[in-house]
Amino acid sequence: MKLNRAIAGYILAGIAMLLVFLYLRFPGEDLKDYMAAAAAARCPGTSFAIKEIRPSFPPGFRLTDITVVFRDRPEAILHADGLSVRPGWLSLLSGRYAIVMAAEGYGGNAEGRIDFSRIFSFRGPLNATVSVKDIRVEKCAWLREALVRPITGTLKGSAAFTGTADALKNGTGNIDFTLTNGAYPLLESFLGIQKIDFARIEGKAAYRNGALRISQLTLTGEKIRCSMKGNILLADDFRESRIDLTGTIEIPGQGNRRITLNIGGTLGNPVSRFM
Repeated sequence: MKLNRAIAGYILAGIAMLLVFLYLRFPGEDLKDYMAAAAAARCPGTSFAIKEIRPSFPPGFRLTDITVVFRDRPEAILHADGLSVRPGWLSLLSGRYAIVMAAEGYGGNAEGRIDFSRIFSFRGPLNATVSVKDIRVEKCAWLREALVRPITGTLKGSAAFTGTADALKNGTGNIDFTLTNGAYPLLESFLGIQKIDFARIEGKAAYRNGALRISQLTLTGEKIRCSMKGNILLADDFRESRIDLTGTIEIPGQGNRRITLNIGGTLGNPVSRFM
């Protein structure tokens, strides 16, 4: 019994020494440059900056101060204060790769997971999920620039996607989100209203072949309520995505007056028609 304990102790001590050695000799700078270059090669037209990469526990990597810049739109910056990346160990035991991620930024956090279906391969079919919580959207420069107006509010939501690694645009998915306690500035005044202050915006959409089918988009505010449905045809430049939405507006301050609304154009330059 004592011999077995001694052997186990030596093994554990050896593992501990190996982990300490790997931590001290971790090639953070080389890995940082490699990951930034690989991400830029995967997404041409973008540049990536990472302040630091270090090992984390459970076994994985911890990245700090990650910034993504789009070369044709330098103002549209995406940033994360921190990002943890690790493999899905249970999936790996069955011979399939999985990547588990957790990030912090814009006052909130996000969690995601990608599962690959093929044995020991990052190619072929995959499933991905992501959830976000307490994200302050006004802090996101990319979103401000994409929508051409400083929308505010706190975002939470989730998304699920199924597709293939080589043809992501041909995949399918679902999006569910809630935006609370914010404001949406209007390009033009509507019935004397310059911006829409809302308590809650809720949305549900299905993604298929590069388009979003909006099954629910409701806005609730003190001065206005709105409900819409329709489609958004996504473009490589998010601002150029085509909109086709119809719905109704209710104005409580005017005896619950109802107005039929159609929104066309693009996300960056929407065109509204009242009927």
